[in-house]
Amino acid sequence: MQGAWGIEAERHGAQFVVAVFDDWETLHAVLVELEAGPTRRSGAVLHARKDIPPQASAVGLLKEMSQLNFARSPRHIGCTAGQFAEGLSARLSRGALSLADALHGWLSSEQALQLESHIEKGHLVLCVELRTFEDFSLVCGRLVQASPHMVALCNIRFES
Repeated sequence: MQGAWGIEAERHGAQFVVAVFDDWETLHAVLVELEAGPTRRSGAVLHARKDIPPQASAVGLLKEMSQLNFARSPRHIGCTAGQFAEGLSARLSRGALSLADALHGWLSSEQALQLESHIEKGHLVLCVELRTFEDFSLVCGRLVQASPHMVALCNIRFES
């Protein structure tokens, strides 16, 4: 089911679009398309899968992954190395017991639980920073077409 979240009332931090995918092929196609564009986009992929195909791991957001181990998560969570992984790791070190705990504050409780549930089901989560209106229209449009589950917007302050 495709759904959308509104941007939270607090309008600070970086704006991200979040999409959920079932398989590596679809995610890989989207990442290749995004990397081929003229703008370098930052973001992260989160997952709890061990079946990363070689062609997918050659794509920018999947080249270097960090592993996070939350006490209440049955599997390690893979996250693109960088700002997302560092922020989640900081929250883990401050006592977050699950991915949903770590995401709370960046996302609403409901959104964080939904993303955790998707990852536990083996889905792949893509978060892409939107810096311009053009990013918004191009990236969101592409993700709405490609993601079978949900596409959402959120504002994230990594230092919190």
